Amino acid sequence: MNRVLVPLQLDSAAPALGAQLHQLDGQTMGTTWQLRWVATTHAATEAADGPVRAAVQAELDLVVQQMSTWLPGSDLDRFNRAPPDTWHTVPHAMAEVLQAALWLAEVSAGAFNPAAGALVNAWGFGPDPRYTDPGFVPPSADAARAALCRSDWRSLRWDRERQQLWQPGDVLLDFSAIAKGYAVDRVSRRLVAMGLPHHLVEVGGELRGAGMRMDGLPWWVDLEQPPTDPHQAPLPTTRVALHGLSVATSGDYRRVYTHGGERRAHTIDPRTGWPVAHGLASVSVLHADCVWADAWSTALTVLGLAEGVALARAHRIAALFVQREADGRLTETPTPAMVELA
Repeated sequence: MNRVLVPLQLDSAAPALGAQLHQLDGQTMGTTWQLRWVATTHAATEAADGPVRAAVQAELDLVVQQMSTWLPGSDLDRFNRAPPDTWHTVPHAMAEVLQAALWLAEVSAGAFNPAAGALVNAWGFGPDPRYTDPGFVPPSADAARAALCRSDWRSLRWDRERQQLWQPGDVLLDFSAIAKGYAVDRVSRRLVAMGLPHHLVEVGGELRGAGMRMDGLPWWVDLEQPPTDPHQAPLPTTRVALHGLSVATSGDYRRVYTHGGERRAHTIDPRTGWPVAHGLASVSVLHADCVWADAWSTALTVLGLAEGVALARAHRIAALFVQREADGRLTETPTPAMVELA
């Protein structure tokens, strides 16, 4: 049976009479972005390919410039290349993400790790080498352990007042599991500041909805589902009203490769140094802020079903876990906070 999820609080303010739906799209962070917004015809026509597009791209470019592992010379790249035992001033946006990432690293006992760049690179999911490169070979056990030794987030020293971060030496930051969600939030806040409170923002599959559509209904989206075996019964569809809500899904079916008969998904357990292999197919998280939906979905995926559900319950996180059973079936486990929305 399909389910519908609605936020516990609804704002009745609807778009102005005569408003119309408009949309833009583009590319960023190696993926795509999309925006739908509702505004009066005059305002939208005047702004569609001008101020709105420029504002969206400016916010996305700022995140890339500060936090990209792929852009040489980004603030994150400069920190990663810095000599050991040095302090570095962190720009404001990157500082916000770092602060959130370090908090979740502590809460999850390292299941979420913003310093796991060496591991991400070793397993072929970073800029170089890539698992798609001809002749790519996954790391040996010794190489994985070496990368793990370079991924200790606790070795970082963060001076929040001075907004400075200490590079202990050879630690590589990687914000891939949180930066897209943060970018979605920045775009949404920028749109509200521009007088466009009714919008749906998506960056690489992470979404945030605000306000309503022109028909006075919320922005409806279906939670992403893992591919299912055609011989198995399909999972129910979960439809969510993204009204002041964000959603992010972490899954084992996106970037994945097989080597020597071993299946390697892109989610690395930074506590062990190896890709997760506990059978979680996906975790979808609903949260008011996309930065937290993005980060929590990764942390819970790393933890696995039992530990993930326990931590999500403790922090009242609305999450839906999809587990691959031994017989190939997919089973769902929603947290209490997710059930409350039904």
